[in-house]
Amino acid sequence: MIDEVALKAQERVTPPTVVRGGNSASYVTDNTGGPEWPRPFADGTCCSGLGPVRYTVQPFSLSANDTCDISSVQAGFDGYIFVYQDAFDPLNQTVNFVAGDDDGNGGIGTSDIMGLALTGNRTYYFVSTGFELGDEGSFSNSITCPSANVFLNAAAGVSRSVPSNSQWSLALLAAITVLAGFLAMVKRSR
Repeated sequence: MIDEVALKAQERVTPPTVVRGGNSASYVTDNTGGPEWPRPFADGTCCSGLGPVRYTVQPFSLSANDTCDISSVQAGFDGYIFVYQDAFDPLNQTVNFVAGDDDGNGGIGTSDIMGLALTGNRTYYFVSTGFELGDEGSFSNSITCPSANVFLNAAAGVSRSVPSNSQWSLALLAAITVLAGFLAMVKRSR
């Protein structure tokens, strides 16, 4: 059995600055306070006993078949990345698994899946997560392909929408306010 905690006792390495050609998409995400899952290992087998850990999901697709590099730099913590094809279910971690990585070329605080063969016009899911319980924060992620265009699709997963009022609830609120004002005027005039 692999002692993952002992592997992490190494010194943190500053990630290198990398300039790449080709078509790419980059984004920043944050798993702080996000949903939790028992993450798999980098080979897709299930599951690490170091969690549950928090995650975010970013769907993406390509315009054509290509071999791409998937990279992540984490802000001061140890992250992990995964790619899933067609669907992502945090309760079925091995289903649709394509690839995963813990520490990239920059060491702890980076993750890289290099030379990943992907099929055009399919939906993939870039999952950014922590190595162990408490590993949370910001991820700077990128998908770089030599020739295919990369499209970031609408984000999946837990939505953090702000509650808002519909036009009918606003009209009802206005009517109640007018009625309350009218009743207050009637009461004063007596």
